[in-house]
Amino acid sequence: MAIHPRPLSLALGIVIFVALLAGPRPGAAKPAADAPKQVQGSEAGAKLPWLAFDAASELAAKQRKHMIVDIYTTWCGWCKVMDRQTYGDPQVSAYLTEHFVLAKVNGESSAKLHWKGKELTERQFAKEVGVSGYPATYFMKPDAELLGGVAGYIKTPDFMIYARYVHTRWYEKGNVQQYVDSLRTAAQ
Repeated sequence: MAIHPRPLSLALGIVIFVALLAGPRPGAAKPAADAPKQVQGSEAGAKLPWLAFDAASELAAKQRKHMIVDIYTTWCGWCKVMDRQTYGDPQVSAYLTEHFVLAKVNGESSAKLHWKGKELTERQFAKEVGVSGYPATYFMKPDAELLGGVAGYIKTPDFMIYARYVHTRWYEKGNVQQYVDSLRTAAQ
């Protein structure tokens, strides 16, 4: 998988260029009538349909959508900034609501979840997937197979690159840098 445990550094010019390629913003999809109960996130990120991990993994399998798992702590300032600025961005919110199932996991919680046939606390899950700092964003296939993750705060343009890379299944062709290069080539 091309998404690495550490944030990927993209040149500012590439980020701005790709952000300009983003095109029109899709409308937000309406939640299904039988959607599981939402988890309360912090601030603007709470507007997204965040679910507990188990409910999210069931829904992702049922809808055949990739998952985004936001691993946070209650004391993490950058987690709150990411909720407000990245998840609170209308473009990000609309894209994620339409194309992903979203889960929030408190990296310090003793609440239980189920993953890969094991019952884990949310704290154990964070350790198992390799969280080294907060916030941490992990991308999973519809069957909850881990694709990879990004540690730290992710600005909107970078986040949209990762989200589109996963949603379009470009990871089956190459890594994130190759995806960005393909966007640059397509625009020439």
